[in-house]
Amino acid sequence: MPERGRATARERLAPDDAAAEGPDSAARAADVTTLRAVEAELSRALALSEKVLANAADGIYGLDADGRVEFVNPAAVRVTGHDRESQLGRDQHGLIHARRRDGSPYPAEECPVWRALRTGETVVADDEAFWHRDGRAVPVELIAVPTVEEDTVTGVVVSFRDLTDRMAAQAQAAELRRLSRRVAEERALSDRLQQALLTPPPEPDHLHVVVRYQPAASGAQVGGDWYDAFLQPDGATVLVIGDVVGHDSRAAAAMGQLRGLLRALAYDNDEELPATLTRAERAARGLAVSTLATVVLARVERCPDIPVSGTRILRWTNAGHPPPVVLLPDGTTTVLETPTDMMFGVDPDTPRYGHEAHLPDGATLLLYTDGLVERPGSDLDEGTAALRASLSGLRGLPLDELCDALLDRLVPQHGLDDVALIAVRAHPEDRPRPAEAGPTRLPEGID
Repeated sequence: MPERGRATARERLAPDDAAAEGPDSAARAADVTTLRAVEAELSRALALSEKVLANAADGIYGLDADGRVEFVNPAAVRVTGHDRESQLGRDQHGLIHARRRDGSPYPAEECPVWRALRTGETVVADDEAFWHRDGRAVPVELIAVPTVEEDTVTGVVVSFRDLTDRMAAQAQAAELRRLSRRVAEERALSDRLQQALLTPPPEPDHLHVVVRYQPAASGAQVGGDWYDAFLQPDGATVLVIGDVVGHDSRAAAAMGQLRGLLRALAYDNDEELPATLTRAERAARGLAVSTLATVVLARVERCPDIPVSGTRILRWTNAGHPPPVVLLPDGTTTVLETPTDMMFGVDPDTPRYGHEAHLPDGATLLLYTDGLVERPGSDLDEGTAALRASLSGLRGLPLDELCDALLDRLVPQHGLDDVALIAVRAHPEDRPRPAEAGPTRLPEGID
C-alpha cells in the first residue's frame, strides 16, 4: 500500500479524495470533469456532423479562403464523378466550375462561390453547372455560406443540388403542355367542323326525325362520327350514319368530305342504295379521299301507290357498321342484323347488298355509332343487349326525350368515344302530325 501523501496523480484528482486535499484540488477535479464532458459533446457533435455529411442528398463542399477543397461529402463525389482524394486540396472552381453550361469560360471573379469568399455574404445561385468527370455539364443550384472568424473570411461552405431530374421533369411538363394545347386546338377545330356539318334534320310530314351528337370527354381524342338526314325530290327520307377511322382533325376532315360525297350522289337519283355507296367509294378513291369508314345508308319510303297505308318501307345497305334497331310501340325491339358488307374505303369493287323491312306506324328506327354500345371490358353483344333493354324501358317517351334518356343511360359522363345517332318515329298518316313531333319542316322546293 502506498504511504499517505504518495498517491498517484489520478488518485489525487479523484473527486472523493479531492475534497480532503483542499479547495484547489477540488477545483482542478471539477475542471477535468467539465473538460471531459465538453470533449464528449464535441465528439458526439463531430460524429453527428459526419453522419449528416455522409447521408445528405445534397452535395456539400468546404473550401478554404483560397477556394481549395478541405472536405467533400459522398453526394458531391457522386454528382461530380471526382473521388474525394482527387479533390482535396484542389481549386474547386478550376476543377468543376471553370466553364458555364454552354461550355464558355467562367471567370472565377464572376463565380457565386468566389463572390461569397470576397464579400463575406451568403450567395444563392439557381442556374449554375458543375462539370462531371466524364465531361458533361450537371445543372445545379447552390448556396455559398462564408465562414468568418474574427471578422475575417476563412473559407466557405457550398451546398448544391443536382437539377437534372427536375429540369427533365420541367421539360416533360412543357412538352405535355404543348401537346395538350395542340390536342385542344385540334379538338376545337374538329368540333367546329362537325358542328358546321351536323345540320338539323328535315321534318317530313308524319315522320319525326331526331339527331344527337355527343362528343367524347374533354381532352379525349376526337373521332369522325357523323349523321345526315335529307329528303330526295320524290319525298323519300335518306338517312346516313357513319364513323371514319381515326381520332384527330384529319378524321373529322375526311368525314366532311365523305358526307358531302354521299349527300350529293344520293340526292337526285333513284338507284339502289348499294350502287350509290359503290359510286361514292369510287369517287372518293378518284378524288384521293383516302379514308376508311363504317356506314349505314338508308331510305324511308311510302309503300308504292298507297298514300296512307299504315306502313312504310325501310331500305338500307351496311358497310361494316353496327346494325340499326327498331323499337315497336309495345316495347319489342328488333336488331336489323344482316351479313355485313366490307367497310367503306377498302375495295370499291367489293359487292354490296341491299336490305328492306317494313316500318309500321308507331315504330322507332335508331341508327347510331359504336360509341353508344361499346365499352372497355365488354363486347358488342353486351352493349347491344343494354341498348335494346333501355329502348324497351323508354318506349312511351316522346322521341326527343327518348334520345336524351338513352344517352344518359348508356354513355358515361366521361365517355371515351364520340356518339352520333338518328332516331326516326313513324306517325300514322291518317291523322294530323302529333304536337310532340313539332312542325313539319321541309327544304325549299319540296312539298
